[in-house]
Amino acid sequence: MRTIALVLTVLLLACGGKRNAAPEKTYPMTATIVSRDPASHTLNMDNKDVPGVMEAMRMDYEVRGANVASLPPDGTPVEVTLHEQDGRFWISDVKQRK
Repeated sequence: MRTIALVLTVLLLACGGKRNAAPEKTYPMTATIVSRDPASHTLNMDNKDVPGVMEAMRMDYEVRGANVASLPPDGTPVEVTLHEQDGRFWISDVKQRK
């Protein structure tokens, strides 16, 4: 009987211990496209500070919702939407800055 109780307790803890994914957050970000890797669907960008989220830095970002090869050329200043969820970052809505 004790073994059954232990197994049930472990199962309940395993099922109840799962966390829901954190909500996705979005932020406007300005950057300059440095380079691209169509095979990994990423842009290397030199981005400006996103207050409260990240300092200015140069970083590779996964692009979602667009073909990397069709985006503005390297060296172009852009505005993007930065997405963050559970410490992972990606971008969408890449548009040339006016």
